[in-house]
Amino acid sequence: MIANSLRGGLHASCLVLAPAKPSTRSNRTLLHSPAVATQASLNSNSQAQSQFGFSTPALSLPLGKKRSLRRSQNKVSQPVCLAPCCASAADIQGPVQTLGNQEGAEQQQQQQQEYVVVNTYHLVDVPEPQAVVEEHRKYVQANKLDITGRIYISAQGLNAQFGGTVEHALQYVTWLKDQQLWQDLRFSVWPAEGPMFPKLRLKYKPNLISLAGGLADLPITDPEARATPVPPKKWKEMAAEAEAKRVVMLDVRNDYEWDAGHFRGAARPAEEEFNDTPVGDGVEGLPAPLRTADPETPVMMMCTGGIRCDIYSTLLKAKGFKNLYTLEGGIQNYLRQEGSEFWDGSLFVFDGRMAISPEEAPGNGTIAKGPRPAAVPCQICGSPDSEVPHVNCANIDCNELFIACAKCKRELNGCCCQECMQAPRLLRPAKFGGGNYGTWNSYTNSTSESFLSPKAREGRVARRARRRQNLKLRQQRIVQERAARKTMMKEAMAKLMNAQELPADTGRERAQGESKESVSA
Repeated sequence: MIANSLRGGLHASCLVLAPAKPSTRSNRTLLHSPAVATQASLNSNSQAQSQFGFSTPALSLPLGKKRSLRRSQNKVSQPVCLAPCCASAADIQGPVQTLGNQEGAEQQQQQQQEYVVVNTYHLVDVPEPQAVVEEHRKYVQANKLDITGRIYISAQGLNAQFGGTVEHALQYVTWLKDQQLWQDLRFSVWPAEGPMFPKLRLKYKPNLISLAGGLADLPITDPEARATPVPPKKWKEMAAEAEAKRVVMLDVRNDYEWDAGHFRGAARPAEEEFNDTPVGDGVEGLPAPLRTADPETPVMMMCTGGIRCDIYSTLLKAKGFKNLYTLEGGIQNYLRQEGSEFWDGSLFVFDGRMAISPEEAPGNGTIAKGPRPAAVPCQICGSPDSEVPHVNCANIDCNELFIACAKCKRELNGCCCQECMQAPRLLRPAKFGGGNYGTWNSYTNSTSESFLSPKAREGRVARRARRRQNLKLRQQRIVQERAARKTMMKEAMAKLMNAQELPADTGRERAQGESKESVSA
């Protein structure tokens, strides 16, 4: 790949990332990628690394008709690097090169759009956040950007997960970095099969993330008040010694994210939502893994992209914990740079993909097809052959998010239990491979026969309590069944051992009797 980039006139650190299948896109857009380049490239291009961030992959879109991969690679247009060492941000605002004949024009009209997902956040003081939101909205509308997702701006910074066509998504993020306020912003880009968000939510929010009590009193924009960021390579070294040095591995994600995948040694969070993370005084105001820990204990904090760790670390630091370390760029950056060492399962993400496997993370353009491995057994039958993405229960009143094996998904038709299959309301189509659900109204014309009565809709808190109770009972049943199987196996083994020992004992007694007879004679 690097050789192809050099032949195209790019720097050594610009790595071409080809999609898994040939595309008919007529131009080629390339993004600087120190994270996936060679170590030598990293050392020689520190300027681009600080400009585009630690986990920004390179994207390359081949040109030509629908032909073999080799022929399409031989006929691509000249790649253009978007890093400041190669070109300006204006290079991505239009086609890099087009075919000059009629056939090329027809190909452009029939081209298949390439999509990406962009993740970024930046903690900085924003004097007039609502005015900044309007400025962003005007830019998106004026340029007719085809992007969807969540872009939240507050007085303490920006938090965004959005996606769209390569051209529009990168145009927006490059425009962001051109602003004085966001010039130090770092972001990561992931290939996607299509739009991964149902709509665009670009708005002002008092809090960038949901944490009980809000964030106004936390000094999250002060780097000195946050934990020490650790690059993935150093994190891997620390993870290897964590058990020996009694380091606390603190996962500040939600419990269902841990179920999809987690670092070894990190306990399962007790919280179903980050808003439930303890913030009060005393021992009860600490996460369970820290309630018996000394304030001098090293604590390695982890989350998907890094923002929850950065923000929550300010609270823990105020409580007296002195040796706090966060994973720079989050788990997604670790998987991209260091692979799956010390990691089990897949990574839960909050978009239509719902999960990515470690094989997708290195930034080589791979988009996994079908299910990915989960870190916990099937939450319905206990089978080890569980898989992600999670499934939202097809009973729209339940909506339980759970992990299951292929057999249970098929037999329960996307529901979490037999009871939900007989739901008195609507059963929506199951999404086994991820994706975005529509609104309630979009399913009212379904052929489902379960939409029988206008049962009063339960409140969110009541539904959540019922889901958690059902999940607890299901897990207890699985534990009891496992214990019963173990007991049955022990009893069977004991009977077998007794049956094997009986002939030997009988022969031994007979031999002893014959010996006594010979002595008396």
